[in-house]
Amino acid sequence: MTELVYTLVQAVHNLGAVAVVASPAVALGLRGRGEHVEINERRLAWVLLAAWGLQAASGAGFAAASYGLKGALPEVTGVALAALAIKMAATACGFTLGAALLRARRLASGRPRAVAWGLALGLAVAALLAAAPLRWYL
Repeated sequence: MTELVYTLVQAVHNLGAVAVVASPAVALGLRGRGEHVEINERRLAWVLLAAWGLQAASGAGFAAASYGLKGALPEVTGVALAALAIKMAATACGFTLGAALLRARRLASGRPRAVAWGLALGLAVAALLAAAPLRWYL
């Protein structure tokens, strides 16, 4: 049963990871096409916001599963603690950036908006890179 719970949480976490990378990548790709960019970017900003929320919820799901199934949280130290801090910071910043992209859609266009999407992609990549040592050490 333990393996099934962890597998389900990991599957949800992986789907969120795909969405946090894909939404800014697609938004940046659409910028060059120029067709309905604002409408598509708004939809992608909703996807980004939801995906970071899913990352946060499924990340907490790992802790909840450990506590519920094993009676304790895993000991996170050293490299794993640094990786977890990076993932949590990227999640908080990514969620905030997604909300800002939705809120400021008419205020920022052109280059500032492209920079925001580039930053969103960078945060997603940072979270993915931090996931590797986190899984290795836990």
